[in-house]
Amino acid sequence: MAILILMVGMLGLLQAINLATEVNLRNQVREEAVYIGERVMNEMRGRGFDNISATYAAYTLPSKLRGATRSYGVQKSSTVISTVSLQPVTKQLSVIVTWTYKGVGYQNQVVAPISILR
Repeated sequence: MAILILMVGMLGLLQAINLATEVNLRNQVREEAVYIGERVMNEMRGRGFDNISATYAAYTLPSKLRGATRSYGVQKSSTVISTVSLQPVTKQLSVIVTWTYKGVGYQNQVVAPISILR
């Protein structure tokens, strides 16, 4: 009887470890997506105001996490949101990172305005 009770307790403990590992991996995948979005945003902002054209680009970016390669979709865009004398003075930069985990789609969006004095 004691062995049976011990086995039930051990099965519960193993389930808890399995769940903790699953949640940890899901959070690491999300953190990687946030890192990718911030990195792409910083690259866009680092170009300088006049070198950021009002364009849209979409591509897939592979990333290695826990020895496995995962694919993240990246969509980046720039739109003019204000002008002075027909010259853009404020642009909105947007980066959307998408990924799937266990068949469920997720996304993270990073948006930042950038301005220049004319």
